[in-house]
Parts: sequence; structure tokens; C-alpha cells
Amino acid sequence: MVHFLPKLALAAGTASALLVGSQYPAFAEPMPPHSRAAVPAPAPVGAVNSTKGTISLASPGLGKRRACTPIAKGDNVHISSTPPATASGHGWWLRGNCTAARAVVSIVLQEHFSDGSWRNRGQGGQGTFIPGGGAGHRATARAVCLTTNLTGWRSHVDVSVLGESGTASTTTSAVNINCRVP
Repeated sequence: MVHFLPKLALAAGTASALLVGSQYPAFAEPMPPHSRAAVPAPAPVGAVNSTKGTISLASPGLGKRRACTPIAKGDNVHISSTPPATASGHGWWLRGNCTAARAVVSIVLQEHFSDGSWRNRGQGGQGTFIPGGGAGHRATARAVCLTTNLTGWRSHVDVSVLGESGTASTTTSAVNINCRVP
């Protein structure tokens, strides 16, 4: 009887996995990697990013005060006014209900590809800043344009408040600009 129970559990687990896999194919097979044949491409007009907005990642622990909620912000990716021609984006933070004076802000640029994927490109930026943004108070990411073909771009910004338990992230809206980094 003792040897029978593990076999029964294994059979039940296998049958359950088969049933779940047939109802939810995404669980049955791993997601395919990005297509090697994909090339940079314009983003669909009116594309909405499901990750747009602020997401608080912190949660209170036992005996700890509740996490603060900063707000991650970023501008649309654009061609920098500083040569050479580069895609550029900036990230900053707003205080929300946080009392801390500084936060680490990180930003990365993402280029749209013909397979629908977004891939990190160029040199990301990171720094410790006071809230509010503006010159000298924001992180900058850049990617040197190799061609002027119309291509979709967006940026992703992460914020981690110093001295408090508060994090946030946002992804900017997709924009098409004449800059491609193949």
C-alpha cells in the first residue's frame, strides 16, 4: 500500500498536467525565443502598452511600516538635439507619498521588431536623483542611430526610493522616429 501511493500521486499529477495543458496551451509549451529573422520595424499605430503606468512592487512586512508609493515618469523617445543622431529618453520620479529625498532611477530604451517584440538597445542610464525631473535630475538613455529608417521606440523606467521601501516602474508610449539600430 505504501508503494502504491507515490505511483497514484504521480499518475494524478500527470493527468492533471495533461488536462491543464490542453485547456491552456501557453502552459503546455515554453514560449519561443525572439525570432532571429526579425528586424527593427515601426510600432503599430495606436499601440497601447499593457505595462504603461506606475506599478508599486513593495509590500509591507511584519512589523514594518507600509511602503511608500513613488511615481515613475519618462518622456517619449526622441532624436537627441546633441550630435551624433541618437534615440534618447529620460526617466525621473515624483515623490508620491514618499518622504525620502532621493531615489535611484534607471532607464533603458527599447526598439520595436517585426516579430512584435521590444528589445533593449543602446546605453541605459542610472543615477540617484531628487524628485521632479528636469535637467540634472533625471537619468538619460541613448542609442546611436545607424540609419534613418522609421522605427518604433519606447523606454522603460524603474525607481527605487532610498531609505524607504518604495519602488515603481513605467513604460512610455510607443513612438515611431527616424532612427534604427539594427
